[in-house]
Amino acid sequence: MQLTTIILSLSCTLFAPPPTNPTPNVPKIPDSVFVEAEPADAKCVAEVKKNAKKGETVVIKAKIGGRSEPFVKNRAIVVIADRCMKSCDQIPGDTCTKPWDYCCEPPESLKANTMTVQFVDDAGKVLKTGAQGVHGLEPLALVVFEGTVTEKDDKGTFVVRVTRAFVEKPKKESNSTSDEERESGRAAGSSNGEKPKNSESATPKQ
Repeated sequence: MQLTTIILSLSCTLFAPPPTNPTPNVPKIPDSVFVEAEPADAKCVAEVKKNAKKGETVVIKAKIGGRSEPFVKNRAIVVIADRCMKSCDQIPGDTCTKPWDYCCEPPESLKANTMTVQFVDDAGKVLKTGAQGVHGLEPLALVVFEGTVTEKDDKGTFVVRVTRAFVEKPKKESNSTSDEERESGRAAGSSNGEKPKNSESATPKQ
């Protein structure tokens, strides 16, 4: 009887399911921060940086960039640049592999035309999660951020704590030819003595 009890006890121990560890609470930028409508009265980075004071609420229109890595790893911190500055992809002939770094801009221009934005938790601490890829946040994305100025100094430091974020959807380039363009092409072909092509007369080979 005692031997049976020992065997059963060992069986329960050997074949018991492994203990389950609780899933860690991974921080994320709340979806509620991102809005569908662009916040009104947005101003460019240079203007906000020059005139806004610490503690003020600001609305900034910008482009993500200003250094080679505008996103901080494992932190919800993003560097943004004034849209008035030309990123490298807007300069003819420039083949920069990271056009969002604005490498052609002099240091003083970058100092005046870039700033940092942060996403924080309820306690006001920066979220320990990367921001890249969240709701379209990518290098060179056009954005509008609303938030509070939390840091400003004479060395160029300027930090905004984001409360609302708007990301412009990239414009899709259409490759389709309009009816008007097709008619214009047919007319040009006829005037040159070319016979118009009739796709309906072509019989597909079996």
